Order: sequence, then C-alpha cells, then structure tokens
Amino acid sequence: MTTKEALIGFYNFNKLNLKEDFKSLCVRVYIGCLLTPVPNIKARKKYLKFHDLHHIITNYSIDRIGESEVSAWELGSRSCRKPLILIMNLFALSTGFVLAPKRVWKAYKSGCRSKNTYYLVDTKNEKEINENNIEKLKSSHFEIKQNIKFKRLRQIEFIFYLFFSFIIHTVMLVAGKLLITAEKIKKQINLNNK
Repeated sequence: MTTKEALIGFYNFNKLNLKEDFKSLCVRVYIGCLLTPVPNIKARKKYLKFHDLHHIITNYSIDRIGESEVSAWELGSRSCRKPLILIMNLFALSTGFVLAPKRVWKAYKSGCRSKNTYYLVDTKNEKEINENNIEKLKSSHFEIKQNIKFKRLRQIEFIFYLFFSFIIHTVMLVAGKLLITAEKIKKQINLNNK
C-alpha cells in the first residue's frame, strides 16, 4: 500500500474531510482541555500529511490522548527542528499527559528511538512521497534504534516540553475565562441599556 492510499484510508476511517479542512481559515484544536480555534496557516497545511502519516505509522488514535501521544512521539523524534511543529506539539501534550501520563511518556520514549517524516517535505516531491510504500516507511522510521541515546538528557528534555505545554495550557485557560467573563459583562451592559 502506498502512503497516499494509507492516508486516504486513514481520512475515510476517521471521517476527516481534508478539502474542507484546507479551505477553512481556522481549525479547532485542543489546547489543554479547551477546543480552541487556531489560524489554518499555509505551514500547517504543508505539514499535516506528515503528522497524519505519524498517526498511521505509530497507530495512535486521533482523540485527545492519541493526539498527545503523536505529539510526544514527534517531540521524541526531534520535531523541535521545525518550530511550528514544536509549538503545535506543545499544544496537545499537556492534556494527554494529565489523562494518560504513562501512555504519553511511552510515546515520547518510542519517538526517541524513531525518526519522523517531516524532513521528506524538504527532500522529496509530492509524487515521491505519495508513492512510498507505507510498510517500508514504517520500518525505516518507527522504533529503528534499540536504545535511547543520552537517556537522562532526553528525560529532562521531556520535562521542559511538559513545563512549556502546561504554561500554554494555563494561559489558554485564563484567556478563555477572561473572554467568557467579558462576554457576560457585555451582555449585562446591553441588558441594562435596554
């Protein structure tokens, strides 16, 4: 099966409409426990295919915990080399860690022994990427190393990722609460002015 066929199957199975997603000006993603709209920028669209390939390669779901697992796996496999991907991964990390810390930690360790596919966007054209054999891609990227190099440093790195993820989570919760409060005040003012 080619990566293109695998992706089509993944989108159909999960009832995802990529055409609608790409047209949208913003998409809703979980940042912590909040489903938050974020701008649907060109770079996100560029890397989405590779993120979804990681779901296929790792067999992590698209629910909150699964997204956190993929995020942890990508961080472990050095997605930090792409700043946008790093930020997107930090958005999802904290929720899954609160809900299923062992699963997210295990995914990070798996990522430390793996190689993500984000580099393909810079080294291959669309046709070459689509025609890759999904099983060969998995065997050349998923848990290809026996051991984690610099294990203690990688553990500390994960703690830093979690720390920044929880900061993002907290900021979004406070911002959300402020927006809800502002909306209530606005409605009250409008009612008083009638």
